Amino acid sequence: MASMFAKLEAPAGVMQPAQHTQIDRSEPEEERPKQPKKVSFAQFDPSAQQHLNSMFMSPMMKELEAQVKMNTDILDRMNKQMEDERKARLKAKQTAHIPEALKGNGQEMVSIMKSVEDLILMGEEVPEEEEEEEKGDGNGEGADEAEESGDEGDEEDDDEEEEEEEDEDDEEYRRRTQLNKLQILDSHSRAALTGHSLAAYVSTLDEDNLKKFTSKITQDCQLWLSRLFRFPDSSPFYHEEHKDGLVKICRMALYQKYPKYPVEGFEALYSRPPVIYISSAAMPGLSNYLCLQLGLPLSSICNVPCSSASGTTSIMDVEMLEKLIQDDVAAAKTPVLLVGFAGSPHLGSVDDLQELRKICINHKIWLHVEGNNLALLATVSVPNAVEPATSGDSMTLRLGKWIGIPGLPYITLYKASDPALELAAGLNTFNPQLKLNCLPLWIVLQSLGHDGIVDRIKHCCNLAKKMHELLEKLPTIQKVGEEKKEESEAKTIRDLIFVAIDALFVFKMASPTIVFKYVEDTSTGAVEIAPYSPVSPQEDIEEKEKLKTYYNALNMWLCDTLFYENSNVDIELIDVENEGNCIKFSPLDTAQVRGTVIEDIENFAENLKKQIAILDSTVLQRDRFCAIVEAQDNLRIVEMPNWAGLGVVQYMPEEWRERMTDLPDSAKREINNINTELVKKLQSKDTAFSQGFNDENIGCVKFGLITDDTDLEELIGLVCSVGKEIEESSKYLEKLSEKVQKGIEEANKELHKEMDEKLMQEGVLRQVPLFGSLLNWWSPPPKDSVKGRTFSLNSGTMASTEKTYKYHMQVQEDEAPPPPSSPPPATNAYKEVLKPVNTQQTKSAGAVKANLTQQFNSPSSHSQNSEPRSLQTDQKSLESQTKDTQQSPDLK
Repeated sequence: MASMFAKLEAPAGVMQPAQHTQIDRSEPEEERPKQPKKVSFAQFDPSAQQHLNSMFMSPMMKELEAQVKMNTDILDRMNKQMEDERKARLKAKQTAHIPEALKGNGQEMVSIMKSVEDLILMGEEVPEEEEEEEKGDGNGEGADEAEESGDEGDEEDDDEEEEEEEDEDDEEYRRRTQLNKLQILDSHSRAALTGHSLAAYVSTLDEDNLKKFTSKITQDCQLWLSRLFRFPDSSPFYHEEHKDGLVKICRMALYQKYPKYPVEGFEALYSRPPVIYISSAAMPGLSNYLCLQLGLPLSSICNVPCSSASGTTSIMDVEMLEKLIQDDVAAAKTPVLLVGFAGSPHLGSVDDLQELRKICINHKIWLHVEGNNLALLATVSVPNAVEPATSGDSMTLRLGKWIGIPGLPYITLYKASDPALELAAGLNTFNPQLKLNCLPLWIVLQSLGHDGIVDRIKHCCNLAKKMHELLEKLPTIQKVGEEKKEESEAKTIRDLIFVAIDALFVFKMASPTIVFKYVEDTSTGAVEIAPYSPVSPQEDIEEKEKLKTYYNALNMWLCDTLFYENSNVDIELIDVENEGNCIKFSPLDTAQVRGTVIEDIENFAENLKKQIAILDSTVLQRDRFCAIVEAQDNLRIVEMPNWAGLGVVQYMPEEWRERMTDLPDSAKREINNINTELVKKLQSKDTAFSQGFNDENIGCVKFGLITDDTDLEELIGLVCSVGKEIEESSKYLEKLSEKVQKGIEEANKELHKEMDEKLMQEGVLRQVPLFGSLLNWWSPPPKDSVKGRTFSLNSGTMASTEKTYKYHMQVQEDEAPPPPSSPPPATNAYKEVLKPVNTQQTKSAGAVKANLTQQFNSPSSHSQNSEPRSLQTDQKSLESQTKDTQQSPDLK
């Protein structure tokens, strides 16, 4: 095509470029062959020229146009992508303060519900990366099958590790879901949850209809609650926080005592400061919360002590209250409000509400009552101790927890005559939307009815009664908070009549809150301890304090064990003043939520008996354990009273047994290493051993709880024998290092000696660089003149390497055979390691009592006293010889 265009005629007026002709000078011009002249048809036919243009130019232009269009599209896409990136960067910069979960157009509802599920069951959200990895692992199973067979071993190991990790994750998931499982909702609970959604939906009504609707709902709830809890002419206040009701009541009581307080503020209180009386058994932080909400100083709160006349209780001391009120009145202060308890927060004790009401009437004080025992006001027969609560001025009810309905608000019933004070104190409002929070309560009260509410409360009381009966059968369980009343025998007919009248007219019920703890067994009263004791009073006080700390640790372990093994019985560990750690069971708070039934209480009691048997065995053997350990030279007792177990010991190497204090750093490191290795080896035999650290951060061995069939001597002997093995192995390594070092020094000396001898034999001339090589060529030196050295770790001797290089292999000389490995010692052999206990050493009163009790209660002490002592020991030795190796003693 290029030749065709080149041969077309040029238009007129255009100068053609000069063409340079090349002439081949090798041949004459006339001898060259003549080429025929090419003639194009386009010179004669213009249509042919157009035809040629359409044939060749049109496809080329179309292709060029398509290429240009494609390039233009690419540029447009690049420009659009760059513009989108610029806008994305600008938007990210502008929304940098927005949380990640709220950016964009929102998330899908499925992912949101998945996050809610993770938060409920696991307590944390599962990252999206982990979910993608799990999906990727599931999709990549087919690709894994196509891999080479050479990697199968590695894949199996990886699969096993992944399976172990999955098992651990599943176990953690089951543990968390068991602890965080949701309450199973019945029809009444679902109705309450529907009421919350309905209250939000009803709030969209117009104002007139909404006011009529809320007025009907609030009036019905006010009437039903006042009749249900025998508190007539009262108004309800619904709140989400438990303390908010008391705050509003205190504010209204202040307005009644100080009419100018809303206008003048604190200046109205300055002349006669107010005083609010709260029992010392109240929840911690209640006084500070009231002062912060009311704007009062801490001096406005008076904590009334509890009476200790009838044991450890949380009953307010009425006489002390009367005295405190009189002192405040004499000091120009104004008593405003008194908080009494019909069921204290910890022990469930009921104050003398009748006496408190008399005091409040005499001094014109507002009486506010709280507590779980107020639920008994809804029953048909109300206990006499709780009935005076109806004569108070206000009370706070936790109806939602008592009947097990989630989402119900707290209710504070109060009696007031001035609506203006109610509105000023925040107990009432004109906003109809805020009044709709009682709609779920309105639905539940009608759904359950009076019988349904009473049945649920009675069920909780029956659970508490069953627990009381089962705990009374356990001698080492002490119930805390019960009044100790002495029952006098009726000697005359008049006494019998009064007892009968009291039984007819005084209705008593077991407290629905039970608090108990594990204590020392005091049922054995046949053994009498001598009145004299070598222990000083100060040491006795310290010993009692350590014993109290130890029993606190035991009760903490008992509570944790019972909580995990009895999920349907919700218990709580509390700290009671003068009692220490105690276990609390309050069915009114948890029974309806957990779904607790009588069978669960019986299973709980059976499990409690098993755990108490373990604790009894441990406590009984603890003094004997200390005595055996103190008799050993390589063990010492470590004081750790907060450890719930048999005790804590520390293995001491022979080098540092005489020096127990002021140890150097090297000794501390050595003792720590030995005890750490000792715990590892003991844990391979029994997982109940654990590692601890004393005050100097040196490792020690913790003994866990034991059972009745545990042999204490074998247990301590196991620790001694394993500790000696570790100590001997460490000494062997030290000796071996010294032996190797000496062997190396000796080998160096011998090699230097041989080098000197070689130098003397060969002469000095061979050591000259140039002359020595010529001399070695002329007269080669003898081969194998210098021999190496080998050091035998078994025999500790030095040998030459001549035979090794000669035969190209290691030749072992006749050495002493290694000592045969002794079989593992039998279980009874651990007792032989121990030293006998010195019975003449000074013992504590507790150790003496434990030994005397054990001797008195053992049946063999009465039936086999006639047999001689030597015969008994011979029989034991014969029995130990006939037995094979036994297993190591197990700990719980």
